[in-house]
Amino acid sequence: MGMDNEFLAAVVRRQFKKFGTEIDFQIVIADKRKIVEAEKDLEQAERKCDEIEKIFSRFDTESELMKINSQLGVSWPASTQLVEIAKLALSYNQETEGYFDPRIIGELEATGYNCDFERIKEAKISAAKKVINFERALSEDLIIKEGTLTFKERMDFTGIVKGYAVDQIAKFFKACGWKNFLVDCGGDMFFSGKDQKGNPWYIDIEGIAYQNLMLELQEKAIATSGIGKRKWEIAGKRFHHLVNPKACGQYCFDLKAVTVVADSAAEADVWAKTLFVMGASAAKSLAQEKELACAILAYRGGVWVSTEFKKYLHNPKNNE
Repeated sequence: MGMDNEFLAAVVRRQFKKFGTEIDFQIVIADKRKIVEAEKDLEQAERKCDEIEKIFSRFDTESELMKINSQLGVSWPASTQLVEIAKLALSYNQETEGYFDPRIIGELEATGYNCDFERIKEAKISAAKKVINFERALSEDLIIKEGTLTFKERMDFTGIVKGYAVDQIAKFFKACGWKNFLVDCGGDMFFSGKDQKGNPWYIDIEGIAYQNLMLELQEKAIATSGIGKRKWEIAGKRFHHLVNPKACGQYCFDLKAVTVVADSAAEADVWAKTLFVMGASAAKSLAQEKELACAILAYRGGVWVSTEFKKYLHNPKNNE
């Protein structure tokens, strides 16, 4: 595809670490005189990520989330961001029929994931954990009322925070007037406009050779949930961070990863996790039923792609 005159191959980029992962923001500019302006907006975008992490970190006892977790049953005046994510959590809990549930924090801690993942090898399985009744409606334990939050059980919004951050940064860049940019928070991504060559954004999928599967995305988000990196073993038992609230204590290793394309990164993130914990057979059926754009990668190789996902393939002939 030829280069459009609008694009002058100038990319302003900012990379850093946040949310326990690598962050990459890119703004494509048509006028190199706007480099300084882009750099300032990228710097502000990083500060926004700092703010989000300080609210939602479950490893920081001073985070807003952990303060509310420490006072169950108390009504707290909450930040706009925390209320927004709480509302999203309630909505996605219903949409996924309970497969997405922020009350899994106890299960994560009990299996050793009660510290930053870089230190998880030092962890031990907890002998005691509180059993959560996941059949009880989430709305009974997560109560939103006039800008306040009340937790009846502890919450962990990690499963949606990265996607939420991507969406917030994308909105910020658009409000600043940028049309062509990439927001990447550890694989939760949003693509706007075109790349520096004037093409749609091309992306491959982790674990699949790009010659076999390449996506072409514009104004779309993508997220991958998998156990390629976040799995561990304690006392001979294997664990990973993707907890199935309908089968706590059971950790499936049949799948390696699930990738979902959606309008927002939060939506893609939630459905990628949901499909993963459901297992291959149920995930395939649900993806077709709800017309989800997804690719399911088996742990021992082999990939299945949904009908909707095929719409985003850069070269469909290679994937027939």
